[in-house]
Amino acid sequence: MPTPETIPSVLFVCVKNGGKSQMAAALMRHHAKQAGAPVEVHSAGTKPGTAINQLSAEVTAEVGADMSGETPQVINPDLLASVDRVVVLGDEASVEPIENMTGTIETWSTDEPSKRGIEGIDRMRLVRNDIDARVRSLLTELTATADDSSMVERPSVLFVCVHNAGRSQMAAGFLRELGQDRIEVRSAGSEPADQLNPVAVEAMAEEGIDITAAAPNILTPEAVQASDVVITMGCGDACPIYPGKRYEDWELDDPAGQGIETVRDIRDDIKARIEQLVSELMPTTDAQQQR
Repeated sequence: MPTPETIPSVLFVCVKNGGKSQMAAALMRHHAKQAGAPVEVHSAGTKPGTAINQLSAEVTAEVGADMSGETPQVINPDLLASVDRVVVLGDEASVEPIENMTGTIETWSTDEPSKRGIEGIDRMRLVRNDIDARVRSLLTELTATADDSSMVERPSVLFVCVHNAGRSQMAAGFLRELGQDRIEVRSAGSEPADQLNPVAVEAMAEEGIDITAAAPNILTPEAVQASDVVITMGCGDACPIYPGKRYEDWELDDPAGQGIETVRDIRDDIKARIEQLVSELMPTTDAQQQR
């Protein structure tokens, strides 16, 4: 059982502390509780407002996290000095190191769907999805320990297409199923849609794979850096290149606007490629042990 001295701590910061930083804090608390991983979570604003953004609270509640009862707070210098990680959300806020600070500061350049003409609740859901993916990754990093069985090194794969609604989501679904939790799977889009392609969802359901819980996410440099293998599908130029990564570009038809027969063909092509990928990333003896 972690002691107070060993429980990791994080402070999420944005300007008004009414939206993004509160969403991140609520999502972190939610996922930490589900995982049984104690984390001390705080949020604050550089110029805090007077109320919580209700649209932010609404979309956060949709995924089981709770922002109710929270109020915008100014940054407490003592807290800033003591937490393990300070995460600044968006480019508008800025936090400078202070004397005796023990943790580190990082900035998440969060998705801004309004630049793609997406507004209202659809915009806020995409912002939430982006923050949620980053929060999950941060939680894993903060709570990992040397003797944790989850720390057995796994290869990690990132699938990228334009909208992260069809091809990359089907590929991620197959890899999660066929990789049997031995491969870490991510997916993202250079211009994510506001929902999954329903025909892709239907085609995957025919294979017994449910991808309805997935959501389109924005492609971030952090996701690329955290992955060993990056597979693009029609958006290669949008993906940053980092040394030491394995990059592949799969030429696949876009299922957007296609009927079920065409999408089945795309699905089957993806499945064959995933089976090959699994055989390359997982030793044969290891794969056999999982059967």
